[in-house]
Amino acid sequence: MISQNGSPPAPAPPRIHQKPTEFLPDAPAELWLTRLYLLERAELLGAPLIRWLYLILAGLALAWTVLPLPGSWMVGSALLALAVALHLTVRYARRRAYTTFIPQPSPTPPAQVLAPAQKRPVYVTGVLSVERKVRAFTALPGFYRTFATREHALLCQVRPRRIWAIAAWPEEEVGLWYAFFTPEQITAIQPGLAHVDRRALPGLAITYRPDGDDAQRKTASPLTLYLAFVDERDRDAVLADLLVDWRPVDAVEEQK
Repeated sequence: MISQNGSPPAPAPPRIHQKPTEFLPDAPAELWLTRLYLLERAELLGAPLIRWLYLILAGLALAWTVLPLPGSWMVGSALLALAVALHLTVRYARRRAYTTFIPQPSPTPPAQVLAPAQKRPVYVTGVLSVERKVRAFTALPGFYRTFATREHALLCQVRPRRIWAIAAWPEEEVGLWYAFFTPEQITAIQPGLAHVDRRALPGLAITYRPDGDDAQRKTASPLTLYLAFVDERDRDAVLADLLVDWRPVDAVEEQK
């Protein structure tokens, strides 16, 4: 085709196909710690699976105590003791965020800015928020990135999923969840090994103080986010980016 002035039209600019963001797969649940997490979070008929399990144990204990069944009160007492032990175990696991993080010294990479367009895949454990809602998650697939303002962000995804073919993840939690923090809010950064079910992955524990207007803030206490990286190079790149604007308190004191 020739244009009206006799010269061929300018070629159309090439289309740039950007690769869509692909989150890491959901963490498996093979160990008792991660299975307890799913028991507490997955729902059946609007109630968490762990609550159904408590009801079943309590019902069986009552049946063995009241009805003329073999074992009578001894079996009933044992079932009640099992329910109490399960409750205490869940409370213990919840305090640990259903994960294990082992601090481990590692070589400190030189500080280097991570470009705003770059995202590093990661599993995130800790308190996240969206639209004034706050939830604590364990090993949630996400990405770390830093904006041009040097604010750090974790963008995580909850997928709709079935749990053991009988329960499902709460629909109100499906979607994206976030954590935002600036270098000034960070109080500690600790490299180590972050466990995602059976895997011990290169990790970081980042402790920070939320803003006064932050939806994640429930108390004045700092929050800790546990990051687990499939690739150690991603962990080092994130740590190098964090060190651009943040220094450990000890290092700052030595410079004074």
